Parts: sequence; structure tokens; C-alpha cells
Amino acid sequence: DVKPADMNACTDVADWVKLANHQCTICSYKIEDMTYCPAAFDLQDIIAHCCSCISYDKVELSRMADESTVIINTDMQKALFAVITERAISSACNVLNSRQWTVNYYSMPTTMDNLMYRSISSYLVRQLVKASTNHEFDFRLVDHLGSLDELINVFRTLFKRVKNVCAKDANNNAIVKIVATAELMKMKRDEWLKELKNEMGV
Repeated sequence: DVKPADMNACTDVADWVKLANHQCTICSYKIEDMTYCPAAFDLQDIIAHCCSCISYDKVELSRMADESTVIINTDMQKALFAVITERAISSACNVLNSRQWTVNYYSMPTTMDNLMYRSISSYLVRQLVKASTNHEFDFRLVDHLGSLDELINVFRTLFKRVKNVCAKDANNNAIVKIVATAELMKMKRDEWLKELKNEMGV
């Protein structure tokens, strides 16, 4: 990955990648210091490669871990949902990259339950680490919904960047699905936790 300090030296980059083109309202980078949006910069090759793809095209998606490879037969929209999310989180985006460690410890999410579990469990693990190092922590999930708002903000803005870039719909629909899923998770979280509590018999 190209680090922020090296991005400004790159010249063969599409206009939609520029930071000034729909900069997120929660982005702390300054346009005079940073030429490109880090998340968009790391996603540009994926977006370009999939510009001619249709959402319902069938694909085989694989993810390699240290000791295994997970392979899923799915459609292009679901595959891009996973790939775009993980690539953006692994970028130098200063909003998303606090979640970077989760990419190494979670397999590809395939259902709403998987996504909800990943979101809440990774949030709580982070709070546990904070507590063990004498930092403020939040085991009651007070700020968890705020972390989902961050995802919504970044990917909604990313959609504004790429919506007119490609002739086909796979990229756009995948990003819309990311936003819609995060919004649904916000609405359903407490209901999901209640169901989980009942399953646990707590």
C-alpha cells in the first residue's frame, strides 16, 4: 500500500480519487497537505477493474489466511461488498484504519448475523484492550452506534465519488449495500442483542 507521505508524488490518478472531490465531513486531512483520499486511492484499481461488471455476475471469491483459504461462490455485488470494505479499512483513511486489525482476525462476512457479530465483538475487544492499558473504555456499547455512523459517512461519500465512473452497476450497488447494511445494523442492533441474550439463557 502507498502511504500518505508518498501519495502526493503520484500523478496518474483519476479525478474522483482527489481528496477535494467529495471529502468526508469527518475527515481530518487537509486538502493543502493531502492530494488524494487514502481510501479512494487504495480502491481505484478495484473500481477500475470492475467497471464493466454487473451485480449479478457469478464469481468465486477467495480470501487467503495464514493457514487456510476461504472460498465462496457468490455474485459480483456481494464479492465487491467484502473486497471494498476490507480494502478501505486497510487503507490509510484516518477514520477507518482503527479497524485495520479486524481484517486479520475475521473471515469474510456472509450474513447480517456475521456482520453484527463482527461489529460488536471487535468493538468490545478494542474496549478490553483499552481497559487493560488504563484508557477509557465502553463495555456498554454507548459509542458503538457512532462507529457505524463513521462507516456510513465514509462509504456514502465514496459513492458520490464513484457513482458516475462506471457504465455497469456492480461497484455502485456494492457501495450502496455497504451503507444500507450499516444503517440496518444501527436499527437492529438492540433487537439482535436481545435475541442473543435469549439464546444464551442470560
